[in-house]
Order: sequence, then C-alpha cells, then structure tokens
Amino acid sequence: MKKLGLIIVAALLLLSLTNVFAGTQPGPGQQGQKVKMKMYAYQDLSDPVTSANWDKLLAAFKTANPDIELEIEYGFNEPYHTKLQAMTQAGQLPDVVFLWPDKRTGEVTGSGMIKDLKPFLKGKEGEFAPFAMTAQGPKGEIYELPEQVTATHVMYTNNKLLKDLGLKMPKTMAELIAQGEKIRAAGLIPIAMDNKDAWEMQSCFASALVERMCGKDWFKKAIVGTAKFTDKEFVAAMQVIKDLADAKMFSPGINQAAYGTALTDFVNEKAVYLIDGGWRVNNLVTELSAEQKEYVSLEVFPAIPGEKNPGSTAAVAGTGYGMNAKLTGATEQAAWKWIWFYSGPEGSKIRATFGALPAYKIDLGDADIMLKKLNTFLGKTPAGYVIDSVMDSEGMGVFNPLLQELIMGNKTAAQVGMEYETWVAANDSGRKKK
Repeated sequence: MKKLGLIIVAALLLLSLTNVFAGTQPGPGQQGQKVKMKMYAYQDLSDPVTSANWDKLLAAFKTANPDIELEIEYGFNEPYHTKLQAMTQAGQLPDVVFLWPDKRTGEVTGSGMIKDLKPFLKGKEGEFAPFAMTAQGPKGEIYELPEQVTATHVMYTNNKLLKDLGLKMPKTMAELIAQGEKIRAAGLIPIAMDNKDAWEMQSCFASALVERMCGKDWFKKAIVGTAKFTDKEFVAAMQVIKDLADAKMFSPGINQAAYGTALTDFVNEKAVYLIDGGWRVNNLVTELSAEQKEYVSLEVFPAIPGEKNPGSTAAVAGTGYGMNAKLTGATEQAAWKWIWFYSGPEGSKIRATFGALPAYKIDLGDADIMLKKLNTFLGKTPAGYVIDSVMDSEGMGVFNPLLQELIMGNKTAAQVGMEYETWVAANDSGRKKK
C-alpha cells in the first residue's frame, strides 16, 4: 500500500513537470490562477452617466470572471489618441485597447500590432447589425468589435421651446437663421455646440454638411485626388458653418466650450437646438425628465441651397475594444472574454439601460423612449462619411483648427478648403496610393 502511494505521488509529480516543460498554462479560471490583463480604456471619468455605465459593466464582468484581473489606464479625447500612438510607435501596446473602425486609429490598426477578431467571431456575425460588421482592414479584418452604430450628426430639438416662441421646426437653413433673433431675444441659445477640442464641429456637423453638398461619390474622388477640397461643393459646405457663426446661431464662446457644456444648456432648456452625435442619447436618457423626453425630437439640419443629398447625416460603425496581436493562451482568452462581454449580449443589455443603442441585436421592448427615437432616426436617415473616418487622423490636426478659425472669422470657407487640400495633397495616405 505504501509503495502504491509512492507510485501515485511520483506519477503526479511527473505529470506536473511534463506540463511545466511543455509550456502549458492554465486558462482563465483553471486551478484558481488569476490572469492579469492590461487595458487602455477610453472614458470620460468626469461624466457621471458614462462613469455609472462603466462601473456597472466592470462590476458585472468581474462577477462573471473572478479569475481575470484588469489593470486599467484611462484616457479621453486627444490625450487618449496621442498616448495610443506613442504606445504603438514604442511597440508597447497593452493587452486590450479601445479603437475606432477607421482612420481615427488607423496608425494603430494598420501597424500589424492588433489581432484580427474574425476567427473569434465566426458564426456570431449575424447577431450584430450588418453595418457593424463592415470590414476594417484591407483583407476584411475586424480589429475591434463595435459597441454601436454611430450617427455623428443629430440636431436634437426642444419642440416645447419652439412652440412657446411661436416657432416651428424650420424646413430650410434660411428659416432657421430667421429664428435666431427671436430665440436670442428670449435669452436662449439657438444652436448649442461645444468646440474647444476642435473635433466636435468636424465630426458632428461639417461631415454631415459635406455629405449634403458633396456626397459619397465626390468623397471617394477626394480621397485619391480626382476631386479636391477646394471644389465649390466642399467650400459651400464650409460656408454654411461661416454663415451660422456670422448670424450668431452657435453657443457664445463655442471654441472655448468644453465638451458637455452644450448638453447641459440643452437639458436645462437654455438652448432650442443641440447639434451632437447620436451617442448623446446615452446622457439624455438619464438627464431629461419624462416630460422632456416626450417633446425632444431627433432631427437633421434643415435643407441647404444646392444640396445633393437632402435629409442625410454622417455615420460610422461604432468604436470598441481590440486586442494586442501578440496575445496567446490564457491572456488571449481573457482579452476575448472582455471584448465579447463589452459588445456582446451582456454588455449591450447594460449599456442599453444607460441609453446606448448597441450594434448587437437586442430587444428594445422596455427600452427608454429616447433610445427608441434614436433607433427610428438611424433606420430612416441616410448617411455619408465622417471626415476623420476616411481621411488620415494627422490631417485632423490641420482641418479641425481651421474650422475654429472659420467660426472666429479668421478664415474664409475657401481658405479652409485650400489649406486642408494643401496638407492632404502632400501627406494623406489616400493620395500617396494614387
């Protein structure tokens, strides 16, 4: 009996040593071993709504995966992108990073340092909105799993304020500008917008204007240089911004207003219109009262003279998390668990309660009315390109400040087109491929 016990012990020891020298690792949850995973998260920690959403997501993930330990670093707005690019150039990407499906993080996804998620998604593609599964790489790669489909331009409208002022939703830009004097006389802001970080005007308004005036076919030509940003259609789109600024339609001090200022003004009914992205519904779900939700509608900017595509917006497949291409074994499994949790059924249900419209198909039966309004808006509104999704991100460092100068009256619409075209012609990767 003693010999038998020694034989069993020896056999177990040999098996253990075999596993060690074979390099096998227990996966998440095996043998109680923790898997540490480093994450670079895109979060505005000062925003109570997104913070509450994030906290709930993290708590649910940790409960479901007690064997995965997350080491999270946070970033937001341009500082996030600056550091992400620096990490990429230094070859020091964390295990999981937040990415865009297009050129906004194109330097990162095009570096070969991000893993293609298509093998993990096999058989699950039909569980997402079709637009969300748009290829993100030259060979159909999916580098990040979209959390939602994003309209970057929505003109949120307070119809009660309009009625109180004896006004109606304008059908044309001229009618909108004509409302300005009466709205300002009542001590209100006609169109609430922030633009301190400079991306807001480009993403939430200029992109939709370019779709209206130019269209996708023109944009495809502009990317390769057979159309130019000095063309009259593009200049006309920029002129809309100049005309609105000259007519004092935007928030006072728009270029100094931090992102979120305009939202506060709109929620507190200090502004009749708010131009922002569809993602702002996340905030409106919790910040608007039940009564306000009944009379706030989601519209697009009214008709513009000479437009080619009336009633359109700009949209992209949503952002989401991707993983470092070097990951293998237990860490790779842990990374995929987070990515699938965040954008798959569990995370989507949580985010929907905070006003997000997920790319993952879920039942909206008991969803907030604002989420249903966004779903209707996306279903009926045609969309074009977002400028920073198809043009190199470095060029936004030129174009976005030009829009600020345009608003201040320091540049004309033609100068904006000319100076951006000069940069694109010399630097943008789309032109270099020509």
